[in-house]
Amino acid sequence: MKKRRKIIIYVITFIVTFLISALIRIMLLGSAPERLMRVKWDKSVGEIYRNLDYENDNGNQYDLYIPTGLEKSENQYLILFIHGGSFNSGSKDDGETWCKYYATKGFIAASVDYTLQNQGKDASIYLMNEEIENAVKAIKQKTKDLGYHIEGMAPCGVSAGGTLAMNLAYNGNSVIPVKFVFQLAAPTYFEPSEWTLLMKVDKLDSELAFCKMMTGKDLEDYDMEIQNISPACIVNEESVPSLIGYGLIDHCVPLSQKFYLMDAYDNYNVTYEYIEFTKSNHGMYNDLDKLQDFLNKSLEYADLYFVN
Repeated sequence: MKKRRKIIIYVITFIVTFLISALIRIMLLGSAPERLMRVKWDKSVGEIYRNLDYENDNGNQYDLYIPTGLEKSENQYLILFIHGGSFNSGSKDDGETWCKYYATKGFIAASVDYTLQNQGKDASIYLMNEEIENAVKAIKQKTKDLGYHIEGMAPCGVSAGGTLAMNLAYNGNSVIPVKFVFQLAAPTYFEPSEWTLLMKVDKLDSELAFCKMMTGKDLEDYDMEIQNISPACIVNEESVPSLIGYGLIDHCVPLSQKFYLMDAYDNYNVTYEYIEFTKSNHGMYNDLDKLQDFLNKSLEYADLYFVN
């Protein structure tokens, strides 16, 4: 009994120490995207339209960033940031730094909220996909009302947001044509055996419960439904160019996830580039040079696939 108690105390102490050290590290380093993407912003740089409505049943909204000096007679392009948070946390505010960064590069940008799985509501990936598609419709109309025409867009995101960005890009349901997509550390295939950690976080006691939460459906056989919400399974020969990045010591998203995705790209001859964060976990804090490469490459993709 004493030995067991000592082991439990040791494990708890280790976890607490790990979390505290991680928080201290983040506080000392700051968010990696914050450090590399922070830009000067005032009225001379651009206008922010906050808390704009779009069609959904749960009061979700989006923020819109319009750079100063855009020509209304010319085609414009949108960068849509979709926040992460394991589908149960995060908000559109997480995208402010990203949106300001890309707005200063001359792109209209937006960050969107969607229904989360911790809000006491059914929040399947299907619902999230639909809400984001509706947000794109609202963004198209709002920018039109402001006198701009958006010719194309690139959805982007981190973690769960990256999954939703890829779903938007590969589903073909966006009213604004998707020209490319870029993401960091995103889940790509929701086979439940891969997601025991997420099941523990969400306090789910079976793989069936996990599948029901992710699809919103009560079925015995979820294979097809899981494929329908998994980016690696909806990639096809018409999928847009894709920029992806993953950390080699990610404890949240299994390393196998990137291989499912890249195998699909290779199978359908999809143009893509993979940037490997060799020293980073899910937070991508330890490879600032690779993160800079990723940001630079996203702008190269914009030069290649956004045609003025």
